[in-house]
Amino acid sequence: MSSPETELRRNIAVLDQYREQMEAFAQQQEIVRISLEEHMRARETLTRYQQAGKDAEILVPVGANSFLVVASKDVNKAFVSIGSDLLVHDDIEKQLGRLDARIKSISEAANAIGQRLGELQRRAEAQGAMVQDMYEQLQAQPGARERS
Repeated sequence: MSSPETELRRNIAVLDQYREQMEAFAQQQEIVRISLEEHMRARETLTRYQQAGKDAEILVPVGANSFLVVASKDVNKAFVSIGSDLLVHDDIEKQLGRLDARIKSISEAANAIGQRLGELQRRAEAQGAMVQDMYEQLQAQPGARERS
């Protein structure tokens, strides 16, 4: 049979594990958010490029809030990465379809992470309340000051 102090330590360790898991989920959530933003930005850029029409002067983002002024040539095709340093020159409409599928998948992953994080937060809150109650009960016992 374990002592109340041992039980309290065990429950504190469980609470610490919940906190570590929540931190890991929060990091995953941030990575997924960044990926989603990147895909949305690519979709928006391809759409606007196509809408600009042939020979239009447009600003093309090159990163870090920097842009180039270019004249559009082929507004129906663009290059897309299909893997490790491989590019394909493909129809923008097909690329938009691919991006939409990726955006949907990333959004679903973000929702799943959010749900798991929410559930973990609820568990951590319940565990924290239980630890607090155990601690208060331990402190209220006769001789508690001698153990402290």
